[in-house]
Amino acid sequence: MERLGKISAFQMFSVLLLSRIIALFTFMLPSASYLPSGDRIITTIPVIFIELIFTAIVIFCLKYCGSKSIISAASDISDIFGKLVSVAYALCFIWFAGIAVSRFELFISTVMFPNSELYLMTIILLSASFYASLKGIEAIGRASSILSVLLGASILFILITVSDEFEFTNLKPLLTQGITPILRFAFYISTRAVELITILITAPLVKGNIKRMTTSWVIFFGILTTLILIILAGVTGEYGDDQIFPLYTLTVIAKFGIFERLDDIMSGLWVLCGFIQVSFLIFLSCFSLRQSMKKAKKLPVCLVCTLGVFGVYLFSSQTVTSFSEIVASFMQDILFVVSAAALPLLITAINFIRKKKSA
Repeated sequence: MERLGKISAFQMFSVLLLSRIIALFTFMLPSASYLPSGDRIITTIPVIFIELIFTAIVIFCLKYCGSKSIISAASDISDIFGKLVSVAYALCFIWFAGIAVSRFELFISTVMFPNSELYLMTIILLSASFYASLKGIEAIGRASSILSVLLGASILFILITVSDEFEFTNLKPLLTQGITPILRFAFYISTRAVELITILITAPLVKGNIKRMTTSWVIFFGILTTLILIILAGVTGEYGDDQIFPLYTLTVIAKFGIFERLDDIMSGLWVLCGFIQVSFLIFLSCFSLRQSMKKAKKLPVCLVCTLGVFGVYLFSSQTVTSFSEIVASFMQDILFVVSAAALPLLITAINFIRKKKSA
């Protein structure tokens, strides 16, 4: 019987934080949901509220299932249903990982190595992620706990460094377009928090209070994002609104002593964050499939999942900007709502009815 590795709540917090931070810094402002910088700042308030609602749903389902994964809870209903749910979540994670790789490649080729084809770097990233997923969640958790401290210190250092260029005149008035665009944009942001879905699968692998860890992660990241957006708006003004990756602009502006371009120093950390995010999603896709295929070996399953991620990357990489706004955006909304709320609630309700009838 293969030993099931576990990580601490802090290590899980670090994995989720790094995955969300790299998603934040590679986030592209959708033209269909454009908001002035002032309105984007206050958007974090409804974002936290919406994500806490989804967090409550996730925690409720896990608590009722006895801290089992949602796949195990589905298997309690029937083996066939459990297999279908495991495949659905595996495909979901493969999709998220492929889109993350495409967006990360665009980020690298746009701001670090402009006009460069980075297929080789993408293959290396996926190969390293494949190897890390084979090592299990313990290795990913240990690496994340170290990297989260380094990245946190780096972000704090950058914010302090650029604070001298902060001007209150750059801050725009609030609610210039009303409350409806803010709520629409908040939902758009919230459905990008795919890390909430991963908790439904990793619950048996985490030692500690999952409810406290998840809630603190949502609130902490919301506060951090608010701080970054305030500094960004005050430092860059309208210039930041025209950038495809506006948050990366802060690292370009930041300088300290002989270091005129801190973004060059941060490049390695961004790559490592992307590596953690993709490794974690590949591991989860493999872990999900193997819960329904008990006799399947880890190596071939992880290889198939990695090739699936590469396929999604090839499918979306050439048109990632328009693709992410039109097709991927719609699919992301549906996948998130179904995976984080609708399907877990359905499984929990069926188990509740079955237990009530048997009693």
